[in-house]
Amino acid sequence: MLFCMLQSLTEFVFRRADLMDILRRNGEYRASTDPLLSALVRDRTVPLPDALYEQYDFLQCRCFLGLFPELHRAWITIDHQLFLWNYDSPDDFEVFDDQDQVIVSVGLVKPLPGVFLDEINYLLVVATPIEIILVAVAYNEKKPSNSLNLYRTDISIASDNVSMTSIVGTDEGRIFMCGSDGRLYELQYQAEDGWFTRKCRKLDLTATPYAMFIPTFLNFTGDDPIRKIVIDQSRNLLYTLSERSAIELFYLGADGKEFKRMYRAGDIFAQAQKWLEGCSIYPHPFIEPRTFQIISIHVIPSSESEVLHLMAVLSSGFRIYFQSHKVNPYSQEADRRPKREPNTFQIAHVRQPPANADRFRLHEANYVNGSLLAANAINEETDLICCFTSEKSTHTELNGSSRIEGKTWSICESVVRNKPPSIAEEFMIDSRFVRKNIALTNAGVTIFTARRPIDILICLLENTLTSGGWPQGFSSFQSWFSPEQICAMCLAIIASNEYSLTSIIACATRLYMEVGGKPYLRQDSNQLRLSENNPLGQPLTTNEYVMSGRHDGLALYLARLLAPLWSSPIVNNSDLQWKHSHILLGSVSESLTAIDNLLTGNASLTAASNPNDIDYSSIGSSQVLGEKEAWQEETRSMRDMHALVKRCIEGISFLALLADFRFLSLSPSFEASLTKYLLEESFMNLVTMDSGREVAKKIFTKIVQVQIAQGVAITDLCDLAQSKCPTFCCVEDVVLFKGMELLTKAKSENGDMGRALLAEALNLFINILPSLNFAKVSELAAQFQSVSDYYGAVTLVLSFAQAEDPNSVAFPFFAEGRPANDYREVFFAKRQECYLLVKSLIMAADAPETGNEGAATAPDSSRLVNSFQADLVKHCLLFDDKLFHYFLFDWFMNEKLNSTLLELDSVYLEDFLAMEPVELSRIDLLWRLYVRKEEFMKAAQVLRAIAVSKHSMPFIKRVEMLQLAAANAKSATVNVADHDFVRELEDKKDVALIQMEVFTASQKLGLLAPDDALFDSLLTISELYTGYTRPMNLHEISLLILHVSEHKDPQLVQQLWSKIVREVVDSSQISDMQKPVVLAEKVKALGHRYLHDDNVFPLVFLCTFLESTVFQNAAMRSPGGKDAESWVIHVMRSLGVSFAQLFEIYYEMLEARNAPWNTVAGEQHVIGRLVVLVTEWCEAVDASAAERARFQAKTVDDALSKMLLTAGGSRVLAGSSGGGGASSLQLQESLKQLQDRVRRSFL
Repeated sequence: MLFCMLQSLTEFVFRRADLMDILRRNGEYRASTDPLLSALVRDRTVPLPDALYEQYDFLQCRCFLGLFPELHRAWITIDHQLFLWNYDSPDDFEVFDDQDQVIVSVGLVKPLPGVFLDEINYLLVVATPIEIILVAVAYNEKKPSNSLNLYRTDISIASDNVSMTSIVGTDEGRIFMCGSDGRLYELQYQAEDGWFTRKCRKLDLTATPYAMFIPTFLNFTGDDPIRKIVIDQSRNLLYTLSERSAIELFYLGADGKEFKRMYRAGDIFAQAQKWLEGCSIYPHPFIEPRTFQIISIHVIPSSESEVLHLMAVLSSGFRIYFQSHKVNPYSQEADRRPKREPNTFQIAHVRQPPANADRFRLHEANYVNGSLLAANAINEETDLICCFTSEKSTHTELNGSSRIEGKTWSICESVVRNKPPSIAEEFMIDSRFVRKNIALTNAGVTIFTARRPIDILICLLENTLTSGGWPQGFSSFQSWFSPEQICAMCLAIIASNEYSLTSIIACATRLYMEVGGKPYLRQDSNQLRLSENNPLGQPLTTNEYVMSGRHDGLALYLARLLAPLWSSPIVNNSDLQWKHSHILLGSVSESLTAIDNLLTGNASLTAASNPNDIDYSSIGSSQVLGEKEAWQEETRSMRDMHALVKRCIEGISFLALLADFRFLSLSPSFEASLTKYLLEESFMNLVTMDSGREVAKKIFTKIVQVQIAQGVAITDLCDLAQSKCPTFCCVEDVVLFKGMELLTKAKSENGDMGRALLAEALNLFINILPSLNFAKVSELAAQFQSVSDYYGAVTLVLSFAQAEDPNSVAFPFFAEGRPANDYREVFFAKRQECYLLVKSLIMAADAPETGNEGAATAPDSSRLVNSFQADLVKHCLLFDDKLFHYFLFDWFMNEKLNSTLLELDSVYLEDFLAMEPVELSRIDLLWRLYVRKEEFMKAAQVLRAIAVSKHSMPFIKRVEMLQLAAANAKSATVNVADHDFVRELEDKKDVALIQMEVFTASQKLGLLAPDDALFDSLLTISELYTGYTRPMNLHEISLLILHVSEHKDPQLVQQLWSKIVREVVDSSQISDMQKPVVLAEKVKALGHRYLHDDNVFPLVFLCTFLESTVFQNAAMRSPGGKDAESWVIHVMRSLGVSFAQLFEIYYEMLEARNAPWNTVAGEQHVIGRLVVLVTEWCEAVDASAAERARFQAKTVDDALSKMLLTAGGSRVLAGSSGGGGASSLQLQESLKQLQDRVRRSFL
């Protein structure tokens, strides 16, 4: 019961109260005029060094100031000089003056990884009106005076006459700036200039798309310019504050590399007014539209609140809280991730200033860890630093203030390295981690302490020592905090090393005893408590014991003290290191020891109250009995807590023992379950559960065994363990049995004797496998490994895996997709545990091959296999364990050992590669396996499946797969059943090649989006035509589609050819001289491809259409040479079209007299082409006997006669019309000469 209570308390403390919960309760401000109770104390003021004042005397233009708490320095700019002043060492400052422009702003940011040397941990962004310069900072806090060195880099960029006024950076190295033009910029840089990128770039993130076309001198400042930027590193959000108190929210993406404008809150005053009206607060004298001004915005990290994300501080003292995520209690876990995209930006709460305070005139503020420090302007030369600190345990705010001379420029909290966890920080007593706040004025730096409640209590106790009695302010302190809170603070002081030698401890002990009160029994007023002599049947009241402040204070303090340890794993899973540092463990142990001494030295706390000490005169008998029982209940609980304190001291001592004997470095040779326990189980389970103590005993047993194996005496170790942590150690468990003895003997034997001992030990272990656990088997395997008997080690572990799953249910469980809540999951997990051990043994088996001991201890898991490891793998595959074979295959694939995997001799390899769900990486190996086995048709089927699969794959890769599939299908012996597959495969390949042409054309045209289906999937021929070639006017590819699909549509074909020709004729990119050449080459190329397909290459139409194009377009007549206009005939002849075909086509054109051949000029054009054709035909006949046999002399002669008549008639018509007669005579003369030649040679 006690452990459950403490667990609940630690969870409550560790979870911490959300800031929204505190604000919703409208906690009061706690303030007092008593300086002992002030929440803010001024420690000291450090004036600016005289050397800086001397430099200030030479000021010509501008001077700016600020703080870099990360460097423990203030920065001051005087014209072009930047001074970094170490306020911890007042005379120490660095100067950067390696440029001559006036510095207007300076920012400190984290560098991009990999750009600078490791010694560079910060960058200074120095902004001038002319340029922005990056200065590298090497800062070492461990060296004297916090050593700092500045290095001018060669990274800079022009600022385009824009002065940067606010510069911030992310943890990932991004840099954001707002300029004097009111815009938001990002500064990007890299180590070297790229092909298309400069080394340093300044991006305007708030510019419109047209801004790049506007000259720089015309880019005016916006109506509401940005003046401040803050970044929420925990949520990857960026906020900007404008001059008119508007806040804009930007999202940087889950990885911090994006930039997305989300929301803008413009009229915040109206929203705040509406919120206050809803709470019946408005109108308020301190918030009005005329004076409404947001002076600063501050991020509320996710560790402090899940609901509130940003706080805006008004000059009037109001605080407005915003949220950027609407939290849905029924949402999925993914919706609650802190770095998710914002879904709103609205006011969640408005906090008023103290009611009794004068009107605030805040002008500078800083918020961190629940504390707000703000500078309130009293007059031009004096500020009042106001502190508001949230007190989470009482849901109140502590309020304090202190005057400061000078104008406040900046406020921040001092950065302390290696701070303890926040929970311990809030309640621990350690002067190194006291929260210090720094205010920078034009006179110097003032250091403040924002006091916690425990700091105020210490101040009161110190005053008590000097005054001899409780100070007057102590009554106010008691009214602020409950008795258990005060008692918990007293215990923190008692347990602190800071005051171990002072009288404060005694004073705190006294206060703890006095302020705690006493326990009592809470009863209903309408019921009486019945004694044992009362008659049966009368109802009894339900008792509730209310413990004293001493009891609840002790429970609360223990919860706070143990919270960092209580529920977290003992060892880090990521790097196998102790979760908690020895400093933290030592500190907690010392505090627990102090509490143990307190409880031991004050027996009254754990002993029952003496009944004689109770005053019976003023209380009734039932109350007396109830008070007595309450005392007994409290002392019983106090004794339990005392026992827990002792157990925790032992637990920490046990962990210290493990660290002293280097348990984690030895753990690889131990059972995995022991290290796993420390990785998964908490400190609470270790000290409160029986299982924790049992595991601790096993761990200690292993340490003893290691000591014995090393020949180290264990007497001192056992004595130390028995004195420090007897609960967790049992030396009697250290037992060596026969097999261990044989292994030990084998280490000292060589040759056959040693191998015989190992074989005998292995047989013993295999015979008793059902009685062993995995931890023991791991230990035994390590022993075999230590004598380089890896065969024995893997045999033992794989045999144990089969023994752990005697009914072989693990593989069916795996094959069924590992269903949830299945009893077989346990057996599967046990096998996997064994397989992982076998893997580690195989990887460690490098030493026998190379003779390098280092390779055995730290093998390279990315390489396999040397000859020894290969033999070991073959040995493992002899086990008929299908699940292990699958495990081994999966391991090889993860290590990219694909060639080695395909060489393995396993009957289960093909099943593994083909198993469901199908994965591309496995299926890609499957076809290679089939090729190795010369099963080419199976390989083709797999390749075809890969090509058409739904997996994400570039289109080029899919085509490659189809081509490989076709090649393998051709290599295979095809039976009747495979014919359809091969034919379908060829068809798909042809369509894919068409898609390849579409792919190439679309890339040249740049018409498609990168995610278009054309680029990553195989499309059907219909999809290619309707979705791409037709809308994209890819006419030549459309012809190819008609050719491949054998689709007959003469009208469509004629339209496509017409468009192909018109593209050349109408092209403005091709000169008139080149157009006939280009068109001729295009027709020739298409003709070579489709000549024998009349459907796609309609010869009659093409000759007619091309000739009409030549006739109607003078530019299409090829320049120069005899018969230059006959290029159509020459193209057709080059394609292999016979003279007879062409003669028939052209003569039909003349006879049909269709437009445009129904005119005199048209007839002359066709007759001219026929003259050229017949002339070349005659020349071919003279040169070839075969062509002579095909020459149709009679037909040609008759045709020439008709053409003579036609030409004569054309001449008459041309003469009567007044022109063209001469050309007609020439044509008639050519016809006569040609007819004479035909008659003379062939008739």
